[in-house]
Amino acid sequence: MLATLACILEYCGFKTNMKHLKQLLVVLIFLGCLSAKAIMGDTTHVRFHNKRDMTTYGNYDFKGKFPDQSKSWHQVLMIYTLGCASTGCSGWDYTTHIQYRKPTGNMDSSIAKIDTSQGFPDTIWKRFEVMENFELARVITPYGTYMRDGSNGFNNNWTHRHAFDVTDFAELLHDSATLRAFYSGWSSGFSVTLDFYFIEGTPPRDVLKMQNIYGAGGGSYGYKNSQDFESKYMNAKRVFTPSGMKSAKMSFIPSGHGGNNDQGAAEFYNVGMGLKVNGIAAGSHRVWKADCGKNPLWPQGGTWIFDRANWCPGSRVPEFDFEIGSSLKINDSNTLDMDFEDYTWSGNQTPSYSISSVLWHYGDWNFKTDAALTAIISPSDHEEYNRENPICSNPEVLVKNNGKDDIATLAFRFGMIGGDTQTYNWTGKIGFGEERRLALPMLNWSGFNAASQNIFWCKMETVNGLADEFPTDNQNHSTCKVPEKQPAKVVVWFRTNRFGKDNSYTFTDLRTGQLIYKKENLDSFVIYRDTISLPNSCIEFKLNDAGGDGIDFWWNRQQTGVGYCRFRDMNAKQIKNLNPDFGSELIYRFTTTWGLEAKELEVSDLQINLYPNPANNLLYIDLSSLEIPKGRLQVSDLLGRTVLQQTFAEDQLRLPLDGLSKGVYIITLQTGQGIVVKKFVKE
Repeated sequence: MLATLACILEYCGFKTNMKHLKQLLVVLIFLGCLSAKAIMGDTTHVRFHNKRDMTTYGNYDFKGKFPDQSKSWHQVLMIYTLGCASTGCSGWDYTTHIQYRKPTGNMDSSIAKIDTSQGFPDTIWKRFEVMENFELARVITPYGTYMRDGSNGFNNNWTHRHAFDVTDFAELLHDSATLRAFYSGWSSGFSVTLDFYFIEGTPPRDVLKMQNIYGAGGGSYGYKNSQDFESKYMNAKRVFTPSGMKSAKMSFIPSGHGGNNDQGAAEFYNVGMGLKVNGIAAGSHRVWKADCGKNPLWPQGGTWIFDRANWCPGSRVPEFDFEIGSSLKINDSNTLDMDFEDYTWSGNQTPSYSISSVLWHYGDWNFKTDAALTAIISPSDHEEYNRENPICSNPEVLVKNNGKDDIATLAFRFGMIGGDTQTYNWTGKIGFGEERRLALPMLNWSGFNAASQNIFWCKMETVNGLADEFPTDNQNHSTCKVPEKQPAKVVVWFRTNRFGKDNSYTFTDLRTGQLIYKKENLDSFVIYRDTISLPNSCIEFKLNDAGGDGIDFWWNRQQTGVGYCRFRDMNAKQIKNLNPDFGSELIYRFTTTWGLEAKELEVSDLQINLYPNPANNLLYIDLSSLEIPKGRLQVSDLLGRTVLQQTFAEDQLRLPLDGLSKGVYIITLQTGQGIVVKKFVKE
């Protein structure tokens, strides 16, 4: 158990003797959907590609070792951390693929050298085993100009984490293995780190068979027209389903690139695609990403706001999943055919699509009732959710249905560690395999303390009124920041650019849902000064740009001009300058004089020692560094529940632990010299 905890802490760059609660809980938000129980006892961590530089076009292979096959895994998570290379960040967007290299047992050869020293050619051949690639992830790098230049709040220490559920690949991810990071860039550079977390347990459904269908591993294919593309690379495939199959899924990852032509294809062409199973339509999607202007990695040095063919700079490429079990003939041959809409183009640059797809054959679902709390969107300080945070209102979470039955009801408990516990009963529908974003009621911020206890927790108690069959992933934590506090009257100074009609902004009271103020139909190149009276509440300011390019975007600055948005107080002092390069939407949440503000409590650096740590039945607390060893002690679990509390007036404390379960606990000491927060482990 302790080895597992130390491993996860090492991944996050912390030591196991760290001093504050926040450092421990940051680990949980790094892992997103790992629960406290899974982290403490059931999780195995493996790292491939530790900050591996990718500085020129090509493959970067890493040979490592996964766990053996002695255990089964309920979930396998891969955290892909993209960062700058040691030589800096590239200013261009490039495609990266993470591929598992599966040995096939077949041998091939290539020319290693041709020797002509004897007057005639002597060919030396290199034999190698043929490998089949399976794509685990595809991420597009950002325009790294700001990282490279150290501007707009970025520098070369920048990183961004992308989480991928690779549970279905578990039959490949064991023992010795090779993982390939492919980088399509031609300039330095970016780095890749891959962390795998194997959570022990029964998977949602067992994989009977898996096979590549199109573009093994994420191949890139140029085209002259859609007919040519489909006949060469997307032709119908015959597949055989094994006996015992109860369900099946085809995953498809497309992304379009290039396009110096009249269609903007493929990078800027919105094309439709659909899957047919045995000649019958089984689903369709647009190969298009329509929300690049809301990119969580913003701003960037390039054209990051432009929507593209299923990708945005600095983000992962979405996967399309088709549940097709009911359409396949069991223990028989079937036809799969992926069709793209017809298109033609004329121009100089040959466009291409990067594609990969895998067909999964499953047995029956192993759980009827199994919900997973996969992420806390808000409150959170994770970079993936920076546009939604910080908040002062309703928390939002991601819930996935890993069971066979639809989810109709969920019972939640949530709150801030050290504060009150709230409950909420959600009703709706989440089908099997679906993930849904859910809003919880307005958060009671009791116990919030920006100095130490800025930890939000959430747990699902029941699913459809029943106990979850795999409860380990029913809870989650996140670290979070307190929103800024502004005066009850603010003056908005808003300067429009050439396209003032594109802009509008609102103030909303999030406690009541009441619209406080709305500004729209703005003229171009005008400075507006509006005084807004705000209630004592949680306030949301939302600034929209219908053109999707903010009010100051470098690419078209000469054509559009420059705008700005600033808050001033009643004495004309500037109190907030909002970033004008925000894309399509900017959200700023703050409080006025409502009681969310953090308590001004000091977290002391006093050397108060706990020993032994980990402890069994007795914990000693050395308070000899205090001038006056007197105060109050509180012990909480990771769900914020107080399990022990007492006053003290001596410099050596003996804390009995007999009544506590095994796990991690937080001890808070309120003293006359400040507040000290420590963590300890009960074995």
